[in-house]
Amino acid sequence: MNIATNPWSFTSADVAVSVTITSIAGQGNSALVTTSAAHGFTLYENISIQAVTGAGAIYNNGYKVLGIPSTTTFLVQTPTPLFVTSGAVGSVYTVAYPYKIRCEQIQWSAAAGTLTLTDTNGNLIWTYTTPGADDYYTYGKVYWVDGLVINALPAGTLLMTIN
Repeated sequence: MNIATNPWSFTSADVAVSVTITSIAGQGNSALVTTSAAHGFTLYENISIQAVTGAGAIYNNGYKVLGIPSTTTFLVQTPTPLFVTSGAVGSVYTVAYPYKIRCEQIQWSAAAGTLTLTDTNGNLIWTYTTPGADDYYTYGKVYWVDGLVINALPAGTLLMTIN
C-alpha cells in the first residue's frame, strides 16, 4: 500500500483480512463481537462490520477495536446506546483507510478476476470483473468515500487518484 503519493496504489497484499461474525451483543455504548475463527485484530485497529442482516444490521459500520477479551471476541464502541443482540452472520474486515476521501479516478489492470471496494459502512464503491487478458478499466467520476475497504483485489495494481 502506498498512500504517501498520488495516485494511491494497492496490490493483492493489501486485501482486507475477513472473518465471519457469529454474533454481536449490544452492551449500551459498546458491542461484543464474536467471530467464527481467531480474528487477529490489535487494540485500536480500524475494522469494518459488513453484511449483518435483520435487527443486527444496525451494526454495519466502521469501528476501532477497543478491547480484545479473547482471540474470537472483540469490543467496539457504538455511536449511540445499542442493546440489539444479533445472531445473524456477517463479516468483519480490516480497513485500508479509515477517513473520508475524495476519489477522482480508479484504475485497475489485471489479467483476470473481480475487484471489489466498499466503504467502512459496507456500501459498494466499485466492483469490476475483467472480461479478458490485461483488460483495464478507469472510472473517472469524482465522489466522496467514507473510508476504504479492499474486499477483493486478486491481481494487478489498483490506482486511486485522491484529492
